[in-house]
Amino acid sequence: MALLCAALFAVSPALAQQRAPAKPAPAPPPLKAGAIPPGDAPGARDAAVLPRYADGILLESKAAAFDEIALPNAALERRGDKVDAHNNDIYLPPAPLTVEGRVTRMSYLLPEGRSALEVVRGYQQVVKEGGGSVLYECSRDECGGSAVNSARSGGSKTGLLHMLYPYDMVAGPWTECVLQEGRSGQRYTLLDLGKGAGKAAVLVWNVGDVSAGSNCHAWVGRLVALVVTVEMAVREQRMETVKAAAVAQGLDRDGRVALYSILFDTAKAEIKPESQPQLTELAGYLKGAPGVRALIVGHTDNQGALDYNIDLSRRRADAVVKALAAQGVQAGRLVPQGVGMASPLATNETDDGRAKNRRVELVKQ
Repeated sequence: MALLCAALFAVSPALAQQRAPAKPAPAPPPLKAGAIPPGDAPGARDAAVLPRYADGILLESKAAAFDEIALPNAALERRGDKVDAHNNDIYLPPAPLTVEGRVTRMSYLLPEGRSALEVVRGYQQVVKEGGGSVLYECSRDECGGSAVNSARSGGSKTGLLHMLYPYDMVAGPWTECVLQEGRSGQRYTLLDLGKGAGKAAVLVWNVGDVSAGSNCHAWVGRLVALVVTVEMAVREQRMETVKAAAVAQGLDRDGRVALYSILFDTAKAEIKPESQPQLTELAGYLKGAPGVRALIVGHTDNQGALDYNIDLSRRRADAVVKALAAQGVQAGRLVPQGVGMASPLATNETDDGRAKNRRVELVKQ
């Protein structure tokens, strides 16, 4: 089996080209609608953490340096009477595996003569040989939701494809016949890549029957795959320092200013060193406006008990007051307050929402 998998999985053409410099290839002619492409889509790249199936053609790759995705890890179930924007009944696992990192979505046309089972088993074997494991697998209707609808279906029900490839990401012409036509014979597996490398989801199916007027007749019955990898990655810190002038404008306009560049480690009240630029700007404003008195208010997300978060946010606010006093601001002008999770700016159901809720605010008295 190991020899078989080694033969069926190949180093991507992109990696092979890196090993030996080659002359730039001329730009290929535009792909005719519905045509089987002769090779990889221009600019498409395999993910570094998982090889492609040998002789597969990479139709598309879309990567986000840091994103979040909910991966199917159990049979999909209908979520009450909820529908999506295209009037599909929503089907999801009871508790999807939500992960974050570098997310890459790749669509492949696979060689003729292969089966969905063979391809899925090949990916599983390669991952296990690299120290990873199989977290979940299913086939056809046992996966739950729709096993036949395209990513752009409407008025029916969602399935694995809708979770892995949102409707608004679908584009052509390279994936027109893969993601916008019906499907049959789907197989799916969720993989742990091992050694902290990340996760991968592999969905394989045959292109189903198409309408008489479709451009995709050449694709009917062809085996295709959607591979989604999530590589563990560190989010780039992009919190901007609010300048003294912007602090003044915010207080005059709104009576408060949210300061996201005053940073703390999880469950701690010690200010992190990288917060210094924001503290300097804040101290500069306060020293330049000696008549201003203000509250320093700590806010948290909803992770943890209510009383604990109120205490933590108060201790963080107190730490900010002390840091400003150390820079020459009279401590008597500032009142530390902690409100915990009591004043959210966004939902606490997502990472982005929780990040927006964790903040220190300067509130004018």
